[in-house]
Amino acid sequence: MEYIYLLVGVVGGLYIWKLHKLLKIKNAAHKKLYSQKKQSEVRTGQIAEHFAPLLADFKYDRKQARFLASPIDFIIFEEEEIIFMEVKTGNSQLNANQRRIKKQVEEKKIRWEVMRIK
Repeated sequence: MEYIYLLVGVVGGLYIWKLHKLLKIKNAAHKKLYSQKKQSEVRTGQIAEHFAPLLADFKYDRKQARFLASPIDFIIFEEEEIIFMEVKTGNSQLNANQRRIKKQVEEKKIRWEVMRIK
C-alpha cells in the first residue's frame, strides 16, 4: 500500500513538473508574441508620423511644418503662432517627457535665444 502512495506521489510530481514546463513554454511564446505586437505598433506610429501632413485631418499648411521626430513630432510655423504637434495612433499616450514639454508650453515657459559663432 505504501508503494501505491509513493507511486501516486511520483506520478503526480512528474505531472506537475511537466505541466509547469508547458506553462513556462506557453508563457514565453506569449511574451514573444506580445513583444512583436508592440514593435509593430511602434513602427506603425513612426510611419504615421511621417505621413501626417499629407492627411486630410492635418489642418495646417504642410509647407510650414518641420518634422523633428523626438521628443515631439512637428513644429509648425503659422503666421500668428507656433504649434508643437505630437502625432499619436490608436490608444497611445504622451510619454512622461512629452507631458513635461506640453506643460512647459501651456505655462509659457518658452524663450528665444540666439547663439553667435565667431
